[in-house]
Amino acid sequence: MARQSDWKKLAGRRVELCKGGQLVRTGFVQEVLDSSDVLWLEAEGFRQRTMIDKSMGFTIRPVQDHSLN
Repeated sequence: MARQSDWKKLAGRRVELCKGGQLVRTGFVQEVLDSSDVLWLEAEGFRQRTMIDKSMGFTIRPVQDHSLN
């Protein structure tokens, strides 16, 4: 799946968070700031709600929902 540069389009979607080519986390995007430079991944299991800023160098990719095919 392609890298997503416009984070506003990711609101409400499940995504992969990668850094240095390694998968760091998956989760649902709960909120994206109007500037599209910051998003929040919702809390899931033992993981707390997490703020991700574009300046952190992460690659964000939407996860395809195979259950819809």
